[in-house]
Amino acid sequence: SFAPHSAARGRTAMGAHVVDWLRILIDLLAAPVPLVVEASWTALDALCRIIPKDDYDGYVGPVSRAVVHATESLPAGQATLPGFNLPKGVGPLLPIYSQGLLAGSPDTKERAVRGMARLVRFTDPAALRLFATGITGPLIRIVGDRHPPNVKAAILSTLGLLLAQVPQLMRPFLPQLQRTFVRGLSELDDAVRRRAAMALSALIPLQTRLDPLVSELAAGIKSAEEQGMKNAMMKAVVAVVQAPNAKSLSAASIQAIEALTKSNADSVDSRWQLLRSQAFGALCGVVPQDAALQLIGSNAIIDAGDSVPAQAAKLHCLAAVIAESPALFAGSSELQSRIASSVDTALAPDVASVQRALASLPAARVAKNTLLNLDIAPAGSPIIAPLIEALVRVVDPPTMGAFDSDTQQQALAGLKSVAKHRFAIAEPQRDAIVAAAMAHVRDRNITVKLAAERCALYALRLANVPAEGFAGDSRGLDAYVQNMGGPASDKGKQVVDYHRRVLNKLADTTRELDYASDDEDDPHRERAGANSDDEA
Repeated sequence: SFAPHSAARGRTAMGAHVVDWLRILIDLLAAPVPLVVEASWTALDALCRIIPKDDYDGYVGPVSRAVVHATESLPAGQATLPGFNLPKGVGPLLPIYSQGLLAGSPDTKERAVRGMARLVRFTDPAALRLFATGITGPLIRIVGDRHPPNVKAAILSTLGLLLAQVPQLMRPFLPQLQRTFVRGLSELDDAVRRRAAMALSALIPLQTRLDPLVSELAAGIKSAEEQGMKNAMMKAVVAVVQAPNAKSLSAASIQAIEALTKSNADSVDSRWQLLRSQAFGALCGVVPQDAALQLIGSNAIIDAGDSVPAQAAKLHCLAAVIAESPALFAGSSELQSRIASSVDTALAPDVASVQRALASLPAARVAKNTLLNLDIAPAGSPIIAPLIEALVRVVDPPTMGAFDSDTQQQALAGLKSVAKHRFAIAEPQRDAIVAAAMAHVRDRNITVKLAAERCALYALRLANVPAEGFAGDSRGLDAYVQNMGGPASDKGKQVVDYHRRVLNKLADTTRELDYASDDEDDPHRERAGANSDDEA
């Protein structure tokens, strides 16, 4: 029925119905019946062949909308579109997107790139083998041209997706892609830089030689004037030292990365501090153990004369090493005790400084992550009590005035996490934890108030925690009330009343089948969270 040239846009009777046919046939590519999928693909291929090439860019929008509708209607758990997995699955649609990419308006180019990305995302990698060059070639060809930032960001994101989906098929393009991504790190637009950094992170594990890239990134960071460019390049450095092949780095590259982790240590840019410390933490897992211990001693442990910004920089590095390479601390009682002393120094209540939050917040995070790590703080470890005491000090009424609300929220969240996952080490100091939490359940800062309620809920073991084999009961509450002087005492009366009005209801929610745990508890999630960016 689809005769040659019968689909010319606006010039034939058939041309007026092409959009409807595209929508119907693309929708049927998701059909559960294989025969329907195959017949629909055959019809779609015939239809696309009779559309004049000059009209392709006009169909980018309708095709994209149809593909979005078809992929969003897939059953739960189905990751690919059946029609795309046929031997020439995406073949009919790819020329439309390619023409829109090369000849369309900026809006059409962006739709075409995002359409290509959706084809990649919803096609089985084996079925993409025929089309890797057809998708990658046009993207590389135009990415260096002058385009609006949203178009460049979409192109970089799609190239990164290809690297993640079909890495082996992308190997012939690695040199071109690396140059493209590194140039993208110096773009003025932040979204473009972030996409370039994410794409480069996907490329790095595929490279056999990382030293030239390290040299280029180090030089770029030193010469870049805008902090956003430095951050994008440092994110790429983090990807280098976290890569499986990072141990192949030369001594010169290791020295260059070490120098970068020490540069701008007093910067107030939080993103830079996070990335710099991440690179440091990963570097400690790459170098020999003796060298790693020296790095930790000089760059991640607080000394008596350190300023608050210097303390903050060291604590960020310490948190990163705990997350990236906890085994370095497992066999060293000296290093473990120095973790406790660093936290104690940063959370000393008598330190008066308008900058103290710079150090107190990462110190609370270090204490929490250390206590949750069984290798660094096993049961009976001498650093457990000092770390819990330091966190309690942040929210204890006699000393809490020295700390800002963000640090108090972080301390309460840490105490809650320890009580939830390692109650045995928290139990000896349960009464102090609960008393400190109850002092904040009426806090004006809502994040502190909520954190205090969760802390009391888990410290009193009122919540249902299936993973820990605990269903929740009132024994912890009864013991705490008795230790405070009975129900008639001020603290006993306060917690009994608050349990009746609030905590009991919170405990009931943890027993519901659809309860989603408030888990910011896993220290390894911080690494993942730090490495992630918004997707295109």
